[in-house]
Amino acid sequence: MTMAGVIELKRLALRNLARHKVKTVLTIAAVSISVALYVFMDGWLAGINIDSLRNIANFEIGAAKLQKKTYFAKKDELPMYENFGGWEQCAAALDEAGYNSAPRFVFTGTLYTEAASAPMQFIGCDPAAEARILRYPRYIESGRFIQSGAFEIALGAVTADKLKVGIPQRPTADELDGDILPGLPPEERDFVRGLYEKAPAKSGGLFAPAEAAPSRPGEERQTLKKNIPPQDLDRYWNLLAETGRMNVQISTVIDIKAAPESVRKEKFDVDLAPALNAEERALFHRAYEFDELTQAWYLYSEDEALQAAVLTAMVRVDYAGAIRHVNQLVSAVVAGVVNSPNPRNNNNTAWIPLDVLQDEAGLMLEGRVTELLIRIKNADDAKVPGKTESPAAIKAAVAGTGITETTMAKTAYSLPAALPEELDIFSWEAYVRDYLAASQGDNVSNQIMVIILFILSFMGIANTMLLAILERTRETGMMRAMGMTDGQLIGTYMMEAGMVGFFGSLIGIAAGCLINIPMVKYGLDFSAMTNAAGGDIGYRVTGVFRSAWNIPVIIGSGIAATTLAACMAFFPTRRALKMPITESLRFE
Repeated sequence: MTMAGVIELKRLALRNLARHKVKTVLTIAAVSISVALYVFMDGWLAGINIDSLRNIANFEIGAAKLQKKTYFAKKDELPMYENFGGWEQCAAALDEAGYNSAPRFVFTGTLYTEAASAPMQFIGCDPAAEARILRYPRYIESGRFIQSGAFEIALGAVTADKLKVGIPQRPTADELDGDILPGLPPEERDFVRGLYEKAPAKSGGLFAPAEAAPSRPGEERQTLKKNIPPQDLDRYWNLLAETGRMNVQISTVIDIKAAPESVRKEKFDVDLAPALNAEERALFHRAYEFDELTQAWYLYSEDEALQAAVLTAMVRVDYAGAIRHVNQLVSAVVAGVVNSPNPRNNNNTAWIPLDVLQDEAGLMLEGRVTELLIRIKNADDAKVPGKTESPAAIKAAVAGTGITETTMAKTAYSLPAALPEELDIFSWEAYVRDYLAASQGDNVSNQIMVIILFILSFMGIANTMLLAILERTRETGMMRAMGMTDGQLIGTYMMEAGMVGFFGSLIGIAAGCLINIPMVKYGLDFSAMTNAAGGDIGYRVTGVFRSAWNIPVIIGSGIAATTLAACMAFFPTRRALKMPITESLRFE
């Protein structure tokens, strides 16, 4: 077919659309709504996921972690006994290779205050190194971040509110007058009362219930005034600290790997012997001696290397007797409250200086850590860690720094490569696979809903084309009688349907982009819903959910809508053309 013929077919298709204006407009509207919803939903979900991934890297993990391989295998259990020493040399090598690192010791326990208690994940960290990699130390709601050398902690805002530590954000009138003010010096009470004002009632909305009205006098909520000078907040914090409000205690269990002094015969026969391989059983028999009188195995070998080998075998098979548990109670003072864009920081997480945990007053760490966080120097916070921060790239960079057996002499590890053999570097994705899978599932489910709308729209197109073809059966027979081929007729009707999809997709893309502009710039505030859900709804975003521009999807949705609409005309047209020309001319 010549170009002139194609142009003529387009004119014919346009005239046919103009003949049925109401049907055409309704069909175009259905397509445009489907495309607009698809563009909006895809951009919104993409924006939420991008913000979540940024927050994971910038506030939670960094780009990668250096850990023992055995720790990573049990990472969900937070096995504090799978720690390592000599991390300073690894940190120096990373620094030389162009990466920042931050040592951490992660453990669990219970935090007790005067008012309540809560299970917590505690992170022993170097405050200066932590601030070079992660951004949450900048998001101090009140107080300050922890400092090395002091038994003090920083904890998330949601947990601080539950445990009633830090500066109260929304106390009731009874709490302010009955619990807070009486403990302050009389001359300071008016100052503190002047920091608060009556809180407006929360009206609720689509995502959170309205706040219940006070049932009696004294239950009215008070809220801190806006734009209070920082020095006044610091003064208020210090006043509360003098009342003992910031004093806390950490109750935890120190897990220490040690070869047990004795193993009962039934324990060995049931738990150990079946799990150990032949070589490991031989090591056990070299290190332990059986006593017939007590029916138990006793450690008699003083060979430290042999004891270490037996201990490694016991830990490998998860023998409980290889881990000693020591209860520990640590007193500390809350130094500040963190309220970051990542809800994981705000819920049941606390930070304590790593250096105070080294001796008997802490956790008896003796210089050992559970992980090193890693991030490239001068990292762009707006970007998710890329190839230069992958484990392979970090290992290659470290291998080029010249780290040798001599530089690692202070550690107990052999060094076949750039890093100690039992350590490895794991990417940030390896720690959030559950989140990545869940977010992918959300994307799929939402896209399925939009695709259903697409299907309904294109079924409408198919129905419209079928009715249009039936109404023009005689016209079609006349054009066939005058020499128009079946291919030309099919092309005409497919162009007609394709134009419906094209115009509908143009309007839909324009509408979707117009909706997306304020969503990208301002977003939707879901803080009411996140607060009602305890501060965490799965995504690593606390309040405002913003969209993102996904140009390939925007362009692809227009192409897909046009193509699918054109294809929807093929089968009805093909069916109509099976009717003989003579019957078409007689069709009523």
